[in-house]
Amino acid sequence: MNLYKSISKKKTIVDVIVNLMDEEGLKNVTIKDICENADISIGSFYHYFSSKDSIVQEMYQLMDEYFLLNKDNICSHFTAIEDIIDFVTHFGLYVEQWGYYANLLVIRTSLEEAAKGSLNQHKKIYNVLKDIIDIGIEDKFFKISIDDEDLASTIFVIIRGYMLEWTKRGANYPVKDNMVRQVKYLLNSIS
Repeated sequence: MNLYKSISKKKTIVDVIVNLMDEEGLKNVTIKDICENADISIGSFYHYFSSKDSIVQEMYQLMDEYFLLNKDNICSHFTAIEDIIDFVTHFGLYVEQWGYYANLLVIRTSLEEAAKGSLNQHKKIYNVLKDIIDIGIEDKFFKISIDDEDLASTIFVIIRGYMLEWTKRGANYPVKDNMVRQVKYLLNSIS
C-alpha cells in the first residue's frame, strides 16, 4: 500500500472514531465498534494504531500531514499576513471537522502530557507557520522587529486558548471564527 493510501485509510479510521466519540465519548467506544463502522478487521485497526489510546498521536500526525500537503495552497496569497490568516482558518476548519468531543480528548491528552513535563510541540505544523512568518519578515510586512518563534508561539497560544474556550462553552461555540478574528487583531497591530 503506498503512503498516500495508507494516510487516507488512517484518516478514514480516525474520522469514524471521531464520529463515534461525538455520539458516545471515547471511553464508550470499543475497538470492535470502530472496526465495524470503518469496515475493517481488528487486525487492520492494529496495523494503523497500537491501541485506542494512540489515536490522539495519530490525530496530531494526520494534522501535520494535512498542513504539509496543503502548505502551497495556504501560502498562495499576496502577503504573508493573508497566508497566516489562511493558516489559522485551515486550522480552525480542521479542528471543527474533528468535532467537539475529539478536541476535548486532544486537549485533555495535551494537558496530561504537559503535566508530565512532555511539552511536545508538533514541529511540522509549527514549522509551516514559522516558514510563513519568515517570509513576512523577509518581505518586511511587519512594522516592528519580530521574532518568528515568538510570533508563531503567540499565534498557537491564541489557537489553544480558543480551543479551551470551546471546551468550556460547548459544541456550538464558533471556534474557527474566534481564532481567526483574534489573530487578525494581532496581525493588524504589528503590520
